[in-house]
Amino acid sequence: MKKILCSMIMAVLIISAGEAHAITVYKKDGVTYDIKADLQIQLRKDVGKDQDLDVEYDDLEIKNSIKYDIGNGFSAFGQLDFGFKNAADKPDSDADPHLEEAYLGFGYKGGKIFMGKTDSAADYFGIEGAYEEPLSCHAFDRIGHTDGDDIIGAAFKFSLDDFQFNIIATHEIEAESEKSDGNGTFSDIYAEMKFAGFTVGTAYQTYEASGSDQSEDIYGISLSYDAKFVKVGADYSVAEDELDFWNLFAKIPVKSINTTFGVGYQMIEPDKSSDEDISAWYANITYKFPAHKNVSIFAEVADTDENNVDMGYLFGVRVKF
Repeated sequence: MKKILCSMIMAVLIISAGEAHAITVYKKDGVTYDIKADLQIQLRKDVGKDQDLDVEYDDLEIKNSIKYDIGNGFSAFGQLDFGFKNAADKPDSDADPHLEEAYLGFGYKGGKIFMGKTDSAADYFGIEGAYEEPLSCHAFDRIGHTDGDDIIGAAFKFSLDDFQFNIIATHEIEAESEKSDGNGTFSDIYAEMKFAGFTVGTAYQTYEASGSDQSEDIYGISLSYDAKFVKVGADYSVAEDELDFWNLFAKIPVKSINTTFGVGYQMIEPDKSSDEDISAWYANITYKFPAHKNVSIFAEVADTDENNVDMGYLFGVRVKF
């Protein structure tokens, strides 16, 4: 079975080598099957003490999407994504491709409901500037939860001219049974507005560990502006009684050389007076090949002001469709 799966994946990769977008493998009688891939390999030395240079498999994903038109504007859809990082990191083992996402749902116009293993609403929060964030992405990533195995959720999208509104809400079921140890429960929501080059986002999550009656609350707000010649963004997130998390980022695309330069700053302010603030910075450069924008090479350096921490750096290649 493993050989059959690998053969199918390799065939799709060979067929798609010249494509710039997702491939529609099948489309007939109201049924659409698409496949995507995100392949990224880095030569990386992490920020930290006594870190060695290593080949890192940051993304090795195959994404499968199927959608059925079931009439009267309704659709049914499914997603099945596999990651190959574990197998790549342990070539001498029998590590199988691991399951990234597996969910099913129904949609109607701009809305949808779904359930299964997938990202939480909080995962959509924040600005994206670094290839490898020195201090995590934000408070939701550092303290909270950005995915789940037992999620039910709903999403809605509305567009009018240059205004767009998106909202997504998810709930992770406790799921403590003979088949599951229970990983706690959380509920979260993310809302986003886009208009005139601005993107404003806000998120909230409340989490309760398995067997606990105490909840942890995390919330955040983000703002970015795309002026075409430069894009700037910032986000601020708070994990109550834990920490405040700041992100600042700016990038400048230089279209004449198909290159984008980026720089960012992060800071964590712990709530405990005995803990010191931690700050970090990073800078990166990305080149996209003119013939195919989904093929890129990139480099990044990063460092923090923590004691006994050395600067990190990476060089990587990314191919996706």
